[in-house]
Amino acid sequence: MLDSPLAQDQQRRLAMHGFIILFLGLLSGIGFAYAAATVDTSDSSYGAWRFAHMEGIINGLLVLAVAGIWLRLNLRGALIDVARIVLVLGCYANIIGPIINALFIGRRLVTPETALEALVVYGFYIPGTLPLLALPVFVMNLYRQRADLV
Repeated sequence: MLDSPLAQDQQRRLAMHGFIILFLGLLSGIGFAYAAATVDTSDSSYGAWRFAHMEGIINGLLVLAVAGIWLRLNLRGALIDVARIVLVLGCYANIIGPIINALFIGRRLVTPETALEALVVYGFYIPGTLPLLALPVFVMNLYRQRADLV
């Protein structure tokens, strides 16, 4: 199963999504650089762009790290497929939400004042917690494989 065409395709797709998320984080770095050059560091747009930039980089690297170990995981079972999808969706939400926040709601970092702002911001930040559910699945998968070898 480790070198099956399906596993290699899943690994390739994970890497592609990781690079897209990383690229979005690097693009938001342009906004961060602009805010750093034009406003005071205490300004909320500076913080919003910095937050978006760091979220994109960290989440992109997280997906790339999972893609790197993908062929080492025991890929049998529906839970690992669900964890893969949840990881990618959550990491996209983690970069899209902060970018929307920085572009349109940059006056405040994460505290929206109107109902529409709350829907937009929390509509992305809440699914952004999904990687917290996916990562333990991968860790437990690797731990069980280690226990099976002993």
